[in-house]
Amino acid sequence: MKDIKRILNLNLALYEKYGIPVARLEEFVFGFKWAMAIDDNKKISFALRIGKEKPVKEYEPIIRNLIGKPLDECIKELLLMEDETLRTLLVVLSSLMSKPLNSVEFLADRGIERTPGLNFRYDVSGMKVGLVGYGVYIKFFLNKCKEFHAFDLSPQDKVLSYRISKDNTEVYPKDIYFHLGEDALKHKDILESLDIIIMSGSTLVNESYLDILHACKNAEIKGIYGPSSELSPDYLFECGYNYIFSMDAKDSAEYLKCSFAPIPDFSTFELMNLYELKK
Repeated sequence: MKDIKRILNLNLALYEKYGIPVARLEEFVFGFKWAMAIDDNKKISFALRIGKEKPVKEYEPIIRNLIGKPLDECIKELLLMEDETLRTLLVVLSSLMSKPLNSVEFLADRGIERTPGLNFRYDVSGMKVGLVGYGVYIKFFLNKCKEFHAFDLSPQDKVLSYRISKDNTEVYPKDIYFHLGEDALKHKDILESLDIIIMSGSTLVNESYLDILHACKNAEIKGIYGPSSELSPDYLFECGYNYIFSMDAKDSAEYLKCSFAPIPDFSTFELMNLYELKK
């Protein structure tokens, strides 16, 4: 996991530069959708659980051995195990470690502009746009760009709706070219033709982000979004992204309270401070 090692080294150098103490791991959560880590400053980080995983019981002794240790030491210990089923943990912990470095002031010091909210102030008219991870950006692209391609690992029956009448079947949503139930990299010809590519931070968990980025070699705007993209803006810009959308929980205790409810009924964005990054 060379990328996680690179991220760790970048973050450690920034901790030294800014004179920040490294927080310690306090808790780890395997939610029904997200993996989460909480440090002793009550900060919380997230990663979508789409990577290779083993049963939770097998993670318990590993995580208990990390509780109370500085985050950088946790990451180093997991890296030494050379186990691909630990990648989700490593992404979550890397994001948690990066949080103090992602303030407006520290980012500006590194030439990165942070602005609040999700605004995506780009003109997409006449452009061919790709979205890896269907959702979030639909309102910015649908019926506003030349072509809108949506890639998602979810099967068709989890995304599409079918309206069947006596003589016809209509498929919804319309005006979107869907590529569902398979890796976006199976459509390299389309990726290569895109003017804009925006991908979910879940691609960091399943390690497809660099391959997709390199396949979109003609894209003018190369973006990544989601809480996982907090793990190191410096690294992501270094890779070739030029737009990042991420978020930080307003209150970790409140988020966990909602997440653990018998019927989780809340909008993630409502509990988050949203922000965009450009360099």
